[in-house]
Amino acid sequence: MATTHRIAALNELKIAKIAVLTDFSPAADTALRYAATVARSCGAGIVLAHAYLPPACAYAAPEAALVFDAFDSYREHLENRLRRATQEPWLKDIRCSVALCQGGPSDLLEELKDADVVVVGTSGQTGLRKALLGSTAEMVFRTCNKPVLTVGPQCHCTGEGKAGLGTVLCAVDLSSGTTGALDYALSIVRQNELNLLLLYVFEGSELVLALEQACARAEAFQELRKLVPEDAATSARTHYLVDFGNVDTAILNQARAHNASLIVMGAHRTSRVPAIASRFAGGTAYSVAANSLCPVLTIPSANGSALHVTDITESQQCAE
Repeated sequence: MATTHRIAALNELKIAKIAVLTDFSPAADTALRYAATVARSCGAGIVLAHAYLPPACAYAAPEAALVFDAFDSYREHLENRLRRATQEPWLKDIRCSVALCQGGPSDLLEELKDADVVVVGTSGQTGLRKALLGSTAEMVFRTCNKPVLTVGPQCHCTGEGKAGLGTVLCAVDLSSGTTGALDYALSIVRQNELNLLLLYVFEGSELVLALEQACARAEAFQELRKLVPEDAATSARTHYLVDFGNVDTAILNQARAHNASLIVMGAHRTSRVPAIASRFAGGTAYSVAANSLCPVLTIPSANGSALHVTDITESQQCAE
């Protein structure tokens, strides 16, 4: 097991702008409702965003004028849907704007690069492949350089009030030496006076003997404690968990067993969509986000532990 290093100092988590990606599905509505409670809790604004491709009928138009009319009509229809969605009663006290972009999710994410958190919804039953923005959801999850909050169908939320967080479970990979996800989790716990469960999972079945598992568990506990700053208040609310077996299954089981209201974990970014990997190289975080009963906040490894503040703009719209 690699040697871990204690986090020297904690930054204060600041969220000023929340980008909610939508395809106007029930899953996306659930994500928007949960984002509303988060925005209300931290005084943030919401930008409701959608990426679209030109309608096929536009290319079949016999005259250029009809083509442009088809484009304009389709874009106006989508923009009206976005604006209607931001006028729900449970959003009336939150600063809302819309972003409409011709292109794919990567184009939309580029326009939303000043957002602090990106929120997406998932249907859960068939994973993110059938979630927001169709099969491109996996690309959004893997390539976004911002924290991604995934909200599944079990995360029932009316959109009213503030985010009701209880216990936060943070899964860490001691072998990677990354602490970005833990930095976020500790900041959330400190600001809201919550309990933190710090989890490490030994993957596979190499440690079959009880004595081997006991020794490995004791060593892991020591390494986990090194990660938490010497702060009496934070330490008193931090509990350590060590599990064995399949990583994503262990995370999901521990979250259910301890009634976690939020899972925080790291995810490595990729420039393409490779086959599902194991551990924290994207595959584990992807699987957990698709099947969790509570929201999952994934922190890209490239994002490190940087917590920052951005300004809210009154409106945002991608250039055609």
